[in-house]
Amino acid sequence: MKIAEIILAEISKSHRHNFHNRMVYFSLLIWPALLFVTAYYSFKPFNLESSSPVFDHIQTDSLILFLLTGYLGYIFFWSLVQSAWQMAHERQSGTLEIVFLSPVSRYTLMFGRAAGNLIEAVWMFTAFAVIAMASVAGIESIAWWNVPIAFFILAFSAIIWGGFLNIVFLFSRDAGILFTVLEEPMQFFSGVRIPVLALPLWGKTIAYMFPLTYVLDIMRELLLEGASVVQLGTSLGLLGVVLLVLCSASFFILRRAEQHARTTGNMVLF
Repeated sequence: MKIAEIILAEISKSHRHNFHNRMVYFSLLIWPALLFVTAYYSFKPFNLESSSPVFDHIQTDSLILFLLTGYLGYIFFWSLVQSAWQMAHERQSGTLEIVFLSPVSRYTLMFGRAAGNLIEAVWMFTAFAVIAMASVAGIESIAWWNVPIAFFILAFSAIIWGGFLNIVFLFSRDAGILFTVLEEPMQFFSGVRIPVLALPLWGKTIAYMFPLTYVLDIMRELLLEGASVVQLGTSLGLLGVVLLVLCSASFFILRRAEQHARTTGNMVLF
């Protein structure tokens, strides 16, 4: 079966299982939009003028664009954390065996599942973010010609991240701790609403453990600074290394878990 067919099958399954109600789509817009508005107004009581230490990293006239790009990246990555978490429900429902009985590669299936869930989960907030960017002050500073490149980097990176998490959750009896660890810490440390450079050294160390940090740095350089792909060669190289590590870890865990299952008859590795 071709990769495209696997992705289309996962999109169809995800749509029937998770997006069968109009209120679901309503929540896909309202929840992230509320996060964005809350983050924006949390800055309002503070001094953001040139005397503020934050001014070195966020200028007042680009605050909305900074937050929009941050939450757009966060929704892409977080939606796939939720997608992976659904493995726990499949384990409880006794439908997890379908994954192992499928005639296609588990590796391909996990990344196909990530891609399939991503498309439906983010399209509404993506439309909201693009419309908002085109409506706020500072629109003239956006490098619109870099938008397709930025979206490709964001989507591709999120799918690699989602495939890795799907594999981890697939072979874990209870990976709920990851759901907790990857929620607020990823939002706080990855530069979604606070610039990474404004964090102390220990905060920066945590920040660069998340792939989202590298993606947001590149997105903002492309969209807000108008940088070219050539100028971002070093940043893209670092992101490439991180994604390669995730792919390698995914492959290793999948192989190790399947060997464990054949030896012990138990599909739980963690």
